[in-house]
Amino acid sequence: MTPVGAEDVQDADYAFARGRAEYERLIEQAEIFRPLTERMLRHAGIGAGMHVLDIGCGAGDVSFLAGALVGPEGSVTGVDLDGDAIGVAERRRAAQQIANVSFRQADARHLESGRLFDAAVGRFVLMFLPDPTEALRLFAKRVRPGGILAFCEQVGSVTATPAGHQPALAALLALFTSAFERSGARPDIGAEMYSRMRDAGLLPDPRPLAEVVLCPARDTVAYRRWALFARSMLPKIVEYGLGAEDEIRRRVEHDLREELLAGTGLVPLSWLTIGQWARLSAQ
Repeated sequence: MTPVGAEDVQDADYAFARGRAEYERLIEQAEIFRPLTERMLRHAGIGAGMHVLDIGCGAGDVSFLAGALVGPEGSVTGVDLDGDAIGVAERRRAAQQIANVSFRQADARHLESGRLFDAAVGRFVLMFLPDPTEALRLFAKRVRPGGILAFCEQVGSVTATPAGHQPALAALLALFTSAFERSGARPDIGAEMYSRMRDAGLLPDPRPLAEVVLCPARDTVAYRRWALFARSMLPKIVEYGLGAEDEIRRRVEHDLREELLAGTGLVPLSWLTIGQWARLSAQ
């Protein structure tokens, strides 16, 4: 992302491809993280009649989830720097005839002044920002006193994959983490959210939620999840010099496929993902 009206500091180089295939991947991925995200939002206090800002809304899945929680008397405004993603989100909203959700292309750190929201939420947003603590402070300015900030982020160094049993998958997950790091993203930001919220002046007293999503190795969902992930990251992996295209394709299309088909146990569909929320001072 490139901040609108921001300082000279640039955000991380987005490590995924753009376009229709990527938006479809994100929509599929959203189903994996929906249960944890919903639990986080409910525990944080998102409920009927609230007005919520969804930061980095992408194709709109967190916005739609929050919209169902706040009901017809509430509203959700989803913002993202990617205008094409906003277009996808708006078409999905219209197709589902959802009246309490709207979308706009904007940088949530630099929204013009206006009404304050009851909550600001996001998923896999802080990891791409150069100063997540300062970003939290800026997001907090768009939330009323006593309001809520709630975010889901990953810990990219933690999975449920035993390297000895699933070496092809373990090697790919390590490669993805390296690509995130090379891009300037923070793949372990989930482990830092509690302290960063405190440093931003928030009150992160509730205990965070954490989850690693698993499924049987032979389930087609497992292979599809990581094959699509690899396909989307492949251009940047090659650009960063982390691997050759033919090599990565072989590892995905042959090594990973064979490993999962022969598997008898469980494999992760995610890294460790943490949901953390905090409240602003009521004064």
